[in-house]
Amino acid sequence: MQRETIIAALTGVRRVILKSLIFIGLAGIAGFIFSRPIMRLMIKATGVKVYYLAIQEVFFSSVKIALLAGIFLALPLVFFLAWNELKDLYGIKKIHGWLLACTATILFYGGSIFCYFIVLPSGVKFLVSDYQSALVKAMISIDRYITFCSTMMFAFGITFEVPLILLALGKLGIVKAQMLVRTRRYAVLGIVVVSAIITPTPDVYNLMLLSVPMYVFYEIGIILVKIVEKKKGNGR
Repeated sequence: MQRETIIAALTGVRRVILKSLIFIGLAGIAGFIFSRPIMRLMIKATGVKVYYLAIQEVFFSSVKIALLAGIFLALPLVFFLAWNELKDLYGIKKIHGWLLACTATILFYGGSIFCYFIVLPSGVKFLVSDYQSALVKAMISIDRYITFCSTMMFAFGITFEVPLILLALGKLGIVKAQMLVRTRRYAVLGIVVVSAIITPTPDVYNLMLLSVPMYVFYEIGIILVKIVEKKKGNGR
């Protein structure tokens, strides 16, 4: 029975991946059509001047934007596909599945928007203004700028999913609330380390912009795991 469950799960994941690639491709086409407005929005977030250092760089940057925009725009559909394929396997109620998919979408876009409006302006300003001088001037490639900004936005979007990740692990019995509470101090250390790696600047302000929400989400995750365990206990 366990083998059949694993095979069914892998088959469901395969279908999700294939369908997701189709949606990402379609969204990517729209992303390429609107690549220039998207590029302007990304530059507007920080206000820095960017340059293209090769003739084909702007075109390749547009292709990169199309791919990233395709993933970014298709994510809600990916979440709903994942729920739809796995709901029967794990006995997820329809209302709970819709709620989880909607929450995952809101958290991801919330993290990305938070990064766009708060983290990127302060982070890039720190890196550019504080390190420029009469002898050293910033000459930022459009390709590397897009890579940097999109990586930051995706990283913040994913880290905002921490409560749902812990909830899923708790639902599968991989983690326990007591274990999460007991390892809280190590989690705080890990959060600070991860935040230091993700955030672009060494200053405390930008470090706190990610580490504080991550810790809050970690605590929310503990609460959600406790609720899951309580329901399992009542079910028995």
